[in-house]
Amino acid sequence: MDRRVARTKKNIYMAFFRLVQTKAIDDITVSELARTADIDRKTFYLHYQTVRDVFVEFKQMIYDSLLEILSEAERRGNENARRLEAGEVLERPNDVAPFDFIFFYDSLNSIMMENMAFFEKLSKDTTFMFLKNDFKNVLKQALMDHYRNWEGWDDDYQRSLYSEFIAAGAISLWTDWLHHKQVTLEEFRDNAIVVLREAWKMGTAMDEPYKE
Repeated sequence: MDRRVARTKKNIYMAFFRLVQTKAIDDITVSELARTADIDRKTFYLHYQTVRDVFVEFKQMIYDSLLEILSEAERRGNENARRLEAGEVLERPNDVAPFDFIFFYDSLNSIMMENMAFFEKLSKDTTFMFLKNDFKNVLKQALMDHYRNWEGWDDDYQRSLYSEFIAAGAISLWTDWLHHKQVTLEEFRDNAIVVLREAWKMGTAMDEPYKE
């Protein structure tokens, strides 16, 4: 993507998130969004037809990023597992093999942090619960699609339950911290990684009876 286009779209995203903190998506006008993004209406229409198209594209971007994150976390986890089998000593081996939960969490966290004000709003205002649910569903779909051909997970309903469990848990953990901030982000990070790891193991343990 051209740098100027990428910069323009980022400005539109940021403007959208600022506006959606104070009003419903369907109440935001193109003129208002363009003005907030410091562009004209003509520039907006070069990229989108409606305000809602901005959110749809943003969710697709998050989905694509999550698929990449899952693939890379799995690749790193498999590599770390091979290193452990070869006798190498790794720091926090349970968190990095056979799936790299540290990479997964940190990558997911970076997406959240880039839009922290928006997600903080989601965590505190119940009127935005539908948006929180949208992001949970994006993560759930990415999990389902990534593991669609995983050995033993040929049951779509079982895979859906597992993906829902992980996705809902991950989003809820993060928004709960944003809402309460009872501990430092670093302390939250370490605990969240352990929780996600154990939840993941529960899901994979469900798979064992189906394997020969």
